[in-house]
Amino acid sequence: MHAFAADPERGFFVLVLLAITVGGSLLLYALRATTVASRSVYSFWSRETFLLANNVILIIAATVVLLGTLYPLLLDAFGGGKVSVGPPYFNAVFVPLMVLLIMALGLGLLAKWKNIEVFELKQLIRSPLLLALVLGVAFPFVYAGEFNWATALAAALLVWLLATSYRDLSRRVRHQGWVRGLRQLNPGYYGMMLAHLGVGVTAMGIAVVSHYEANHDVRMAPGENLQVENYEFVFEGTREIAGPNYAAIQGIIRVNEAGELYTYLYPEKRTYTARNQMMTEAAIDPALNRDIYIAMGEPLDNGAWAVRIHFKPMVRWIWLGGVLMSIGAGLAVWDKRYRRRRGAQG
Repeated sequence: MHAFAADPERGFFVLVLLAITVGGSLLLYALRATTVASRSVYSFWSRETFLLANNVILIIAATVVLLGTLYPLLLDAFGGGKVSVGPPYFNAVFVPLMVLLIMALGLGLLAKWKNIEVFELKQLIRSPLLLALVLGVAFPFVYAGEFNWATALAAALLVWLLATSYRDLSRRVRHQGWVRGLRQLNPGYYGMMLAHLGVGVTAMGIAVVSHYEANHDVRMAPGENLQVENYEFVFEGTREIAGPNYAAIQGIIRVNEAGELYTYLYPEKRTYTARNQMMTEAAIDPALNRDIYIAMGEPLDNGAWAVRIHFKPMVRWIWLGGVLMSIGAGLAVWDKRYRRRRGAQG
């Protein structure tokens, strides 16, 4: 998308494509609006209201992305000059939206269909909210030894989703016992739970990696070392290797953890013979709680190299959350009630 944004002609093509797809969808909706009109009546404090709020927030979030992507193109097309829309814009708009979304997800789990008394809803949210606040505030101190509001907020939202999900689950199975009750729940319910958990996990991963990642661009000669968090990176030199269609200079970097050998990482600077094109191949050490990326820069004097070392805590949680949401969507589609309804309509 950023490559399209750099070229106004290709950006105009994207704009036309979006106009056709979105405009066509809205046209179909307008033509069939009378057939899909709902006659359901529900109060403001109900599960239906929070479901509607979720959808509205997601639509606003999608609109924010669309505006941030197309605004520079439209401004340039109408002679307003060139501008760029970067992370500050998306962070300023997205964070409040995601907080509202996750709060609405938890409230929707606790609310009843059609109507719930405000007093009853307050009683239901008291314990999850208190637990979320306490654990959210405690998380930055336990994780990093100092307070950070963004990670505290993300941790609180994740605990909020877990606590409200547990309260809803226990409410559903309390009369039948946990074993029998869990067996009788439909796949759609489990899908909903996984999707909600995925939203919280993704938010947690984004907050932690945004505020605790460490990036270092350093000059390293053979034998020199760099300390990053609990890891020591020792540059032991380089060697030449030959691949199937490239020649490469491979860096040898020893990684120590707590003074002991943890692993070796081998970033490469490759030259592909067909086009004499040079590419950087990063070395990656993945883990559930962090990723380490090491890339070779340019060669310097006396055998030294420019080396880039990136330490990204909990970055895998972002993708794990997406996987959980995808599995949740698959379970919801697999629900037998949905398949029967489709068969009846066909």
